[in-house]
Amino acid sequence: MSAKIIAFATQKGGSGKSTLLMLTAAALHNRTDKKVLVIDCDPQKSVKDIYQHENADNAYDVIAYNWKQPKPETNFQKTLAIAEKKYDMIFLDAPGKVEGKEVYFSILISDIVIVPVVASALDIKATINFLKTIPIVREVKAKQGFDLKVFGVVNKRDSTVEHQRLDEMNGIGGLELFNSSLSNLVRYKRGISTIYDITEPQNTEDEFNKYYQEFLQKCGI
Repeated sequence: MSAKIIAFATQKGGSGKSTLLMLTAAALHNRTDKKVLVIDCDPQKSVKDIYQHENADNAYDVIAYNWKQPKPETNFQKTLAIAEKKYDMIFLDAPGKVEGKEVYFSILISDIVIVPVVASALDIKATINFLKTIPIVREVKAKQGFDLKVFGVVNKRDSTVEHQRLDEMNGIGGLELFNSSLSNLVRYKRGISTIYDITEPQNTEDEFNKYYQEFLQKCGI
């Protein structure tokens, strides 16, 4: 069976996209027997930087992909073809420009898209604009006989009134919001790692564990 490909994508900087990806990958790496690969497609290469800094044998695998190279789509498909034979799960840290072909292609080759949603006016507007581009990708995938699932995760939750607006995103681009959410806590920034889990799995009341369990269920893992 081919690896499941999950893209973490959004068009608003500061949404916690890379952090959410890394926390999720670390939990999956530590709590299951899945072989996990992260492909860092973001120009900032933050995941790859942390991976190189930790430099540990027991980390999940991370590679960086350069979209500025010649024939990037062709070479990306070749990279995936090799990776799918070795790994069970491939996470993509998608680039951050909606107009870039690399974002379109990252979503096109994915089975699932995870969109971190932050409740601020600018974030909501940017996320809605991003979601409106997804039906184009879904239509292309449907013609190829594939489905695309899109899930939203409320990230950096606080007590502001903007959270009341988040429900209006449900359904845009096929988005389905998670019931669980993550608060704006310092521990998430401090806990990003390609080695260590953010919390003990036995703590069922921990908000990250609630998110993680919903992630497994919605993504069919």
